[in-house]
Amino acid sequence: MSSRHTASSHTDSSLAAAERRSRSDHSFGNPPGDSDVTVLCLSLRTSAEIGVLARVIQQLARRSLFPSRLHGTESGEVLLLDLQLAGVSERDGAILAESLRQVVGIEEVLTSRLLRQRAA
Repeated sequence: MSSRHTASSHTDSSLAAAERRSRSDHSFGNPPGDSDVTVLCLSLRTSAEIGVLARVIQQLARRSLFPSRLHGTESGEVLLLDLQLAGVSERDGAILAESLRQVVGIEEVLTSRLLRQRAA
């Protein structure tokens, strides 16, 4: 078997992930074939209460976004969340950040962007 063939379950999950990225790239302004992907990074400081994570995910789901990375840490009465979203335009990222600032329980939203090179 050549190195190009992989297990079916791995291929299926890779295809699903690629489809999500592709959908995200097309709907938020990254034309297919670009060698670089802009990644929106969000750092949120929220109150550590039931439901705040669900409200954050709801804001993403409304926009058909799926984070490439999501990390949360509880520190006393504060929940710190870090999210990365590939292919979100600067304009759409600013709109998302502003909408997150309006969510009950979210105290602070910081944004940054990084440029990630796609694998060839």
